[in-house]
Amino acid sequence: MTDYSIGEAADILHVTTRTLRHWDQIGLLVPTWRTWSDHRLYTDDDLERALQILVYREAGVPLKEIGELLDAPGTAAERLRRQREVLVERIGHLHRMVRAVDDLLEGGDTMSMNEKVELFGEEWPGYQQEAEERWGDTPEWEQSQARQKNMTRADWQQVKDDQDGFVATLVDAAERGVAPGSAEAEAIVAKHRESIGQFYEVTAEKQVLLARMYTCDERFNATYQGHADYLLTLIEAQAEKEGVDLANVQWS
Repeated sequence: MTDYSIGEAADILHVTTRTLRHWDQIGLLVPTWRTWSDHRLYTDDDLERALQILVYREAGVPLKEIGELLDAPGTAAERLRRQREVLVERIGHLHRMVRAVDDLLEGGDTMSMNEKVELFGEEWPGYQQEAEERWGDTPEWEQSQARQKNMTRADWQQVKDDQDGFVATLVDAAERGVAPGSAEAEAIVAKHRESIGQFYEVTAEKQVLLARMYTCDERFNATYQGHADYLLTLIEAQAEKEGVDLANVQWS
């Protein structure tokens, strides 16, 4: 049986060591072994549990619920059925939210369809339709549509330019290893929240859920040039500083 250090486990799972330490502290993923110097060692079984945690987390299930689901009694088949039921429900909801966010970033009633395609790409018409079908009856959709009505092409070009600038800042911070919770990280999180706030009211809790969604959709990860997970760590660290319970985040 192979044992993995916390750094090796983090690399395999594509998470941060900070995430693994947090899971250990709350009892969600306690490594099987520790060295004499108290360094964590993870087994293959530990990594298997971690993969299950990631599946639930990426579907938006609170960490507290994930632990209860994984530790519930029953056969392996029963646990898989419970997992499937939860994931089907959560993934459906998350996809609705993702499509709506796509529209919030890429829409604009004052622009012609050709202009929208020119500015945001050929996929835009499909995103617009998906977003309206999935989120058309939500308060956030209503707010965003009201705010978009008076936006000109120049306004939308500024939105795109700001987004491109934000991504460049995020990538640079990730490459330099800017630490979550630092002053620089706080500024990045504030800029992200401000960009969403152009379209509808956004709280720290909503921002966390949005960032978690980014890690569930490869299109968002591509938008952030492969750094959606890093953005999530920055946002969660800031939210925790602001008093948000990361194990029980609500859309409010």
